[in-house]
Amino acid sequence: MRIPDSRVWIASQWVSVKQDPTISYFGQFNSFPNPEILIGPVRGEIAAMTVIHESIEAASDILDLKMKESEIRCLEHCIAGAIVRSPDLVDWIIKELRKSEDGCKSSTAVVN
Repeated sequence: MRIPDSRVWIASQWVSVKQDPTISYFGQFNSFPNPEILIGPVRGEIAAMTVIHESIEAASDILDLKMKESEIRCLEHCIAGAIVRSPDLVDWIIKELRKSEDGCKSSTAVVN
């Protein structure tokens, strides 16, 4: 199943997410010339984990956190586990976060 081309809001900027069947690995984050996450031709559950992984990688790069690959992998599995094993909590989090965005344009939001 092909993942939808989309974008994620990471560290005050949009990062595009696209599947790229020409790459021979799970995925990658590119910061230049435009921030993007590319996902390789992998099956659905691997693609989902890779989107989480590369989103963390993007945040680490954009915010200059210098996270180790092992730290990124650990967070990836923790987040995926919460999504899969606690769907009611995830639904609640999404609902509350969407409420907080009412009346707020995230594309122009400034974080101080």
